Amino acid sequence: MEYIQTVLVQVEASRLERAAESGGLLAELDEHRSFLRQQPGFRDIRITRSINPEGNVLIVIETRWDDDESLVRYETNEPNVASIINKHSDVIVSGTLQVLDMEALRTDTRADPHAAYRRTALPLLIPVGILAFVLLFIYGLSRVYLEIQGNGAVALAAGIAISVLLVAAYFANNPRAPGWQIGGVIGLAALALMGGTIWAVSEKDEGEATGAPSAEASPAPGGQPSGGAAGATTITMGDFFFEHQGAQSPTISVPAGQATTFDITNTGK
Repeated sequence: MEYIQTVLVQVEASRLERAAESGGLLAELDEHRSFLRQQPGFRDIRITRSINPEGNVLIVIETRWDDDESLVRYETNEPNVASIINKHSDVIVSGTLQVLDMEALRTDTRADPHAAYRRTALPLLIPVGILAFVLLFIYGLSRVYLEIQGNGAVALAAGIAISVLLVAAYFANNPRAPGWQIGGVIGLAALALMGGTIWAVSEKDEGEATGAPSAEASPAPGGQPSGGAAGATTITMGDFFFEHQGAQSPTISVPAGQATTFDITNTGK
C-alpha cells in the first residue's frame, strides 16, 4: 500500500520568475528533497505545474510514503511542504493552498519482480563492492609506492591527499552534482590506479629478470669471486635496493666454505 500527500497552490503568473529564483518557492521545494530522503517511510516527491499561458499557475507537490504513520509524522512537524509554501505568501494566490492525504489503490496484483532484489541483493552488494574497491585500491597503491625510489613516494602521497581533499570539497559544496561527474571521478581514479599497478608489477618482473644469476657473478677460477678488486665483490646500495654489475638486487654466487669480501658503497639517504 502507498500513501500520498498532494499539495496544490496557485502562483501569480507575474511572480513565477521570482518563485523560481534561488531562495524562492520552487527552489526551496526542490531543496526539500534532501530533507525528505532522510525521513522514515519516504518514497518519492514530484513537483509539477500547469502550462496554461494565461492566468495563475497551479503548482502540484506530491509526496509518497510507505505508511500513513510516516505521512502523519511528516505533516505534523516542520519543515514540510505546506510550511514552506506559507513562507512564500508574497508569490502565491491567497486562499489557494490545499493539502490532500490519499491512499493509493493498486489494481495490478502482480508482484514487483525487482522488489526482492532491492531489499536483499543491493544492501549486500553495495558494501561488498565498496570493500573490494578499497582492498584493490590499497593493494595497487602499495605496489606503486614500493617501486618508486627516493622522495617520489612522498610526493605521490601528498598529491593523492590533496586531490582527495579537492574532490571532497567540490562535492560537499555541490550536493546536486550530476551522477556523471561522480562516475567520471571514480572512473579516472580507477584507470589511474590500474595503470600504476600494471606499471609497478611490470617493473618488479623486469627487476627480477635482470637479477637472475649470471656468469659474471659466478666464482672465478681459483675460488675468488669476480667483479671486485683484490677478490672483493663490489656492491652499491641505495634506498630499498642494492646493485651489482648493473643489476638490481641480483643473486650473487660465492665459493662455499671460503671467506668472502664485499666492497659496499651506500649511495642512498
